[in-house]
Amino acid sequence: MQYFVTVFISAFLVFQIQPIASKILLPWFGGGAGVWTTCLLFFQFFLLAGYFYAYLLSRFFNAKKQAFIHLGLLFVSLLTLPIQFSELHLSTESSLPTLDILKLLGFGIGLPFLVLSATSPLLQSWFSRFNKLTNPYLLYAMSNLGSFLALITYPIFIEPTLLLTSQTFFWSACFILFVVVISGICINVIRRSRNIIDEIDNPISLKSIPIISMLLWFLLSALGVVILVSTTNAMTQNVPPMPFLWVAPLALYLGTYVLAFSHWNIYQRKFWVPTYIFAAILGVFIYFIGGQFDILTQVIIYLFILLTACMICHGELNNLKPEKHNPTLFYLILSMGGVFGSFMVSVVAQYSFDDFFEFPIAIASVFVLLGFSLLSHNKVISAQATKLKPKKQSSEYLLPSLCFIGSLCLLLIFLQMNNLYQQYDIVKTRNFYGVLTVKDVVEGNVQERRLVDGTTAHGGQSLEPTKTNIPLSYYRPSTGVELVLTELSNYHDSLNVGIVGLGVGALAAYGKANDEYTFYELNPAVVEFAHEYFSFIRNSNANVSIQLGDARVNLQAELDKGQLNHFDVLVIDAFSGDQIPTHLLTQQAFLLYDQHIDNNGVIVLHISNRHLSLLPVVLGNADLLNMQVMFFSTSGGTNEHDAEWLLLSKNTQVLENPNLIKAQTALSLSKNKRVKWTDDYSSLLPILKVLN
Repeated sequence: MQYFVTVFISAFLVFQIQPIASKILLPWFGGGAGVWTTCLLFFQFFLLAGYFYAYLLSRFFNAKKQAFIHLGLLFVSLLTLPIQFSELHLSTESSLPTLDILKLLGFGIGLPFLVLSATSPLLQSWFSRFNKLTNPYLLYAMSNLGSFLALITYPIFIEPTLLLTSQTFFWSACFILFVVVISGICINVIRRSRNIIDEIDNPISLKSIPIISMLLWFLLSALGVVILVSTTNAMTQNVPPMPFLWVAPLALYLGTYVLAFSHWNIYQRKFWVPTYIFAAILGVFIYFIGGQFDILTQVIIYLFILLTACMICHGELNNLKPEKHNPTLFYLILSMGGVFGSFMVSVVAQYSFDDFFEFPIAIASVFVLLGFSLLSHNKVISAQATKLKPKKQSSEYLLPSLCFIGSLCLLLIFLQMNNLYQQYDIVKTRNFYGVLTVKDVVEGNVQERRLVDGTTAHGGQSLEPTKTNIPLSYYRPSTGVELVLTELSNYHDSLNVGIVGLGVGALAAYGKANDEYTFYELNPAVVEFAHEYFSFIRNSNANVSIQLGDARVNLQAELDKGQLNHFDVLVIDAFSGDQIPTHLLTQQAFLLYDQHIDNNGVIVLHISNRHLSLLPVVLGNADLLNMQVMFFSTSGGTNEHDAEWLLLSKNTQVLENPNLIKAQTALSLSKNKRVKWTDDYSSLLPILKVLN
């Protein structure tokens, strides 16, 4: 029982620290889904390091020496607990966010995570040595169960009840308890080794396992992770990234391992293969039209695709697993496959594809590996049958052939649909922050060039020569931001305007001579496209400057240097997309904004969003700053977006402006429904439109 409890605790801690660390890092790197993807790469790599460490111990040392070595590493790891991880500040380069995240995680939680990762295979090795009649894969199932429960409990219990700093203290306390429990096992192994012939228990021999089996272990494991990460990426392009939408796919992924490796015989090809055929077809269509569904529908569809794909990958792994052997080599190869899959999505795909093509490729690849797994299984069956009677012609190649043909057909359908979808594309690029596209759209009376981030338009410019200097979409004349900039121009000879979020630079069109417009933009590709494919910035009458990097980090750095910007208007325009940076809406963020505006300055926020109602959060921060609020909601009609803007200010001259009063929309949100976010706690669940 002690082995089962220890494996459960270690797995629970491994997957509990993942959302904690990721959420701490999220605001440091712009709040996008790429943070979670990179964190997964780190966790997969250190999981491999832990498995490799366990494999080396079981390969070259007897149980007694293994226990002594592991005891030493356990106590060293206590010196590197992540109690102060949230305060860990290392130099970072915005041009290499992936490397920065890996570096921070390595220094912050590397050694404790490695020790935890090694626990399951190491204890299974000891368990199989001293309990010859018990199946060691039961410990593997217990490990996956602990991982699954860790991910489920985080968004339901841990995140809503504990601040981030408290979460790290809680995790560290549990790790100390884990060290105490496993130290007892190590001491017991040392004692028992004195009473038996303690020899090196060689893991599975490489010569005893067919190459095709080990290759399939590797590829099926890799494909499962590719599907996990690519599904999470695809889903969070249309759905706001938050810990629940990170841990739900990962929990489902681990849950399929639990089901596939259990004794319940849940993986039956005759059920899961037809189900996956339907899911695969659905996956091709959701790739193109996902943004047209509400958030709940999208999540259900993506999780259904992930469930069916992983059940096939992990079910086939269970069919191919070695029996009655020390399983450390099996786990090592699975972990190597996991790292490879995560690396392919997080690094290779990011620099090889200009869109999330790994998602449809992974969907089609499931059929390919299923076909090879069937061939491998049929080969074993045929070899056994040949010993009993002469081999006959059979249909053993029929189903594998259908799998290969199905994969090819699926890819052809995807390519045809993708050609139609990209017919308006001028240029497209992909980087750490997502996929950015410039499209020339000609539909009826609409002739414009748009900048699209994922599936969300971030501004456009008319293709008609006489209208190129007129902002469109959320920034068009008569919207809240235009009204505020126009009215404040009447009070100032020159406006000092700060804008968080560049888009196509449309707001620069409202700049007048001697005005200062400073844009803060996180994504370097946005800056490049705004200059090269749109003319708002270069045609502006204002003096326009752009600061690259996270706006809050830059504003804080300016404050630390004693530089106060004294903005007359500070526009926060970072929330119209689906990947909203929550760290720009916390109380600490608004206190920072307040220090950078003039005494009579105003804060203007763009809160138009398909899935989130940001009004309760902004009103909560208005209360904090003791500012009055004006709300401007402009209907888009047939060809334009509905635009929602909020003005926050203490300036009575602005608040009593008759033109603004006439244009404003009445607010009816009661005080008790206002939401207060901090850097330690923020949850998107209370403001999801589908839940309200």
